[in-house]
Amino acid sequence: MKRLIVLSLLTAVTFLTWGSVAPAHAQDSAKDDKPTFYHLVPGTYVNPWPRFTVTYPKEWTAERFAVAGGQVFLVSPPGPGPHPDLGITVTGFPHPLDTFPESALAVFKAVGFTDVTVVTDKPSHLQDGTLALEYEVHYSFNGIPKNTLFLVTKKGDDVIVHVEVTSPSGKVGEDLRAIPYSLRFQPVKDVVIKVPPDVREFLDKNNNDLVSHDIAKVMAHYSDRYLNSGRKKGEVERF
Repeated sequence: MKRLIVLSLLTAVTFLTWGSVAPAHAQDSAKDDKPTFYHLVPGTYVNPWPRFTVTYPKEWTAERFAVAGGQVFLVSPPGPGPHPDLGITVTGFPHPLDTFPESALAVFKAVGFTDVTVVTDKPSHLQDGTLALEYEVHYSFNGIPKNTLFLVTKKGDDVIVHVEVTSPSGKVGEDLRAIPYSLRFQPVKDVVIKVPPDVREFLDKNNNDLVSHDIAKVMAHYSDRYLNSGRKKGEVERF
């Protein structure tokens, strides 16, 4: 549970003010091995918008208390840890990719990790040629050393797709490294839906309140009946 809380905390701190643009979807069994948003298979995450897939070992299972602050998916091997995991975040962040390593370094330190260092930081690309950035961070949590490798890329002008794999035993090996590089954007032109004016007004007000760092204003947008992955309004406010 500590590991899940820390992962959710890290993701939320990094992306809280930029908002999520896609929901999470569990992977169900299916006879056909060709995944779509409506037809899912084990070992494949299918994102509805922007449309992309990420593959991982079929025996890994989705974590119940995973998503926070734009993170849409978290999966890891079953059974007691420590074990590796995969996290996927989709968010709006209209800034250059090369700003991510420095931000991650600050966030890792802010949440209490020690021995935090950026191991690698280099431009990269997906198999279809889409530009990306790869960086790996080493850190310690409760005296246990870990490494997390991040692959971050853009879809369009301001949508960020952020795939991360964490190794509980030092440097991320090629088997884990291959998982974020399995990211595939679907060759379909997505149409951005224009929301009604009252919804746009609500979204703009919510975003402005997030940026103001005024907790009371932020929490005013939450229903008293709010519930997300087991988290109630009060738990979000304390976080």
